[in-house]
Amino acid sequence: MILTDYLRKLDQNGFVVLKKILSEKKVRLIKKKLEKILNKRIKKNQFVGEESNLILWNYFFDDKSLLELLELPLIDKILKQILDPNYVLQSSVAQSRSIFKKELKVKKKANLGVSWHTDSRYLNKKKISKGFSYLVIIALDDFDKNNGTRYIPKSHNFLKQPKRLFSKLELKKLKVKTLTMKAGSVCIMDTGTYHKAGEPTLNSRWSIFSIYTGWFVKPYFDYRKIYKKFKMNENIKRILHYFSRPPEIDYVRNTLSKNFDEQAK
Repeated sequence: MILTDYLRKLDQNGFVVLKKILSEKKVRLIKKKLEKILNKRIKKNQFVGEESNLILWNYFFDDKSLLELLELPLIDKILKQILDPNYVLQSSVAQSRSIFKKELKVKKKANLGVSWHTDSRYLNKKKISKGFSYLVIIALDDFDKNNGTRYIPKSHNFLKQPKRLFSKLELKKLKVKTLTMKAGSVCIMDTGTYHKAGEPTLNSRWSIFSIYTGWFVKPYFDYRKIYKKFKMNENIKRILHYFSRPPEIDYVRNTLSKNFDEQAK
């Protein structure tokens, strides 16, 4: 499939699936690293979601090699077309949507994405724009008819925010579908699409959920600790807002400047 086909499908359907982006070997390696991070965070009594939905915010802070998941070449090329060459990361989380076989002994537990929602942005209860931001879902295990993310077709065209809960009759009329794809595949989805997490099962279902948007949108987290901890290439720096943070009050304003080195220290 050529680039224009991906862009056309995104516009028409609100999402597109790109197959075999990561090899089986690469997927296994990433999952091993995520399991290691999970165990480390549990031992440190850090937030990791709950037993039916393990959550690792900013997993790359624990392992620099995982930063590469933020700039997969073909995905990067598409995002530069559908957003802007200076697009940035809004958030990224690794999730295991499977049933953890023992009780998590951590202080704080919470679930994520289990009710109907979008990840777009609204003002006065109206969506700012179709294509305002995009969700990139990296499947590290198969998404099947049981555990795959649920979505409502064409809902990226809706202007209103979804209700958190729909009745069975409403869901039937909306023709809910399930996102299925093989491990190593990547889905790019308009964040305005109504969606919710798939059902947890005993099978492993690791995935990466990242939201990308225009450079002027605030990220969920302040990534300055990342700048201090790791040396990174220019593209990763850009994605993590290194060049689009507001300047200090006594600096001359220079949007998208690459001269923020002193401020990042």
